[in-house]
Amino acid sequence: MNSEFLNQATSLLMALSQSFFEDDIENAKALAGHWLQSIATGSPLIFDNSGNLRATVLKTLGDASLFVDESQFSSSLWEGVIFPPNSTSHFKFIDLFAGIGGFRLALQSVGGVCAFTSEWDRSAKKTYEKNYGELPFGDISFFSGIERSDEFINNSIPDHDVLAAGFPCQPFSHAGVSARNARGLKHGFECETQGTLFFDIMRIAHAKKPKVLFLENVKNIVGHRKGETFKVIKSSIDELGYDFKYKVIDSSPLVPQRRNRCYMVCFRKDLGVDYEFPEISGEPLPLKSILEEEVGDVYTISDKLWQGHINRTSRNLERGAGFTAHVADLSRPSNTLVARYGKDGKECLIPQEGKNPRMLTPRECARLQGFPEQFCLPESRTPAYKQFGNSVAVPVVRVLAESIMERLM
Repeated sequence: MNSEFLNQATSLLMALSQSFFEDDIENAKALAGHWLQSIATGSPLIFDNSGNLRATVLKTLGDASLFVDESQFSSSLWEGVIFPPNSTSHFKFIDLFAGIGGFRLALQSVGGVCAFTSEWDRSAKKTYEKNYGELPFGDISFFSGIERSDEFINNSIPDHDVLAAGFPCQPFSHAGVSARNARGLKHGFECETQGTLFFDIMRIAHAKKPKVLFLENVKNIVGHRKGETFKVIKSSIDELGYDFKYKVIDSSPLVPQRRNRCYMVCFRKDLGVDYEFPEISGEPLPLKSILEEEVGDVYTISDKLWQGHINRTSRNLERGAGFTAHVADLSRPSNTLVARYGKDGKECLIPQEGKNPRMLTPRECARLQGFPEQFCLPESRTPAYKQFGNSVAVPVVRVLAESIMERLM
């Protein structure tokens, strides 16, 4: 991989992109990266309302002999990217609360081109940039906050067919701003979702009206607050003109991990699509199938930590509540990988002959989520565990993406 061209092109555009984000270097860099990939995919540029911006960007690149024509530019740019889009694209998507790009990896594999991406966690953004050659924008509320008009959202977020988001589960307040007083919105979801990240999804969907909303969350969102949270999500999406469909899916037939997640696929009603989730079934995959053959002692947990797990497990079993920590059965899928795994590894401890059990390595965590071997890992373990624990299971998203594309094409 040669990233020199990408880095040089990004640096050239920074002066221009900083005019849109004067005091925010990271978002200015994200904007420059988005411009480069938009040129390579023949897409409109963010904030280019008149068409003059594209000409300015191309001249800047051309003066440095980085742009001759789109074919040359695309070829040079993608040489510096581990996971570029397919050469043949069929649809565009945006990647919100993007994490390390699990949705992007899956959607690109079925012919998608990412038009916009956002993620607030700085460490996850670095991992995302290493693999896709594009730094995500930060806090999505810059683009979709209540003070933003639909016109601003339309001008700043590119048109897209699919809005993809693995959004956090948050309690919805009933004390938000009245819908009648909300700027540019006349929908009931406003007062109930104000201040949550789901609100930002709804604002963008209201303004851009993509064909499909493709969302993911923890399985407990269905029963969160006795079902009230999910009721608000369903009614909000329905009010925006989308047909709400959901299913809780276990990933273990596709990756060796029991990961039950709630997936929501919502087609715009005017498209007349009666979507049905594909069946994901089969024998659960064994944990041993993704383990590395040689692992350093740094992953073996200490005597103190292991004894602490044993003691707490014993106490919790006696009282019938709390966590338990046992070594994993390698012939079965692992427990769900979670963001806190790096703290003590209790969710998945690998047995070792003559030693205390060990934690999973970051590469094994990547495999548990279905990331390919060439995926570039974070440089240290702590952020790696958090990032993979927060990620989606890529093969599950890919199967759903294929079924979505069958109905879109």
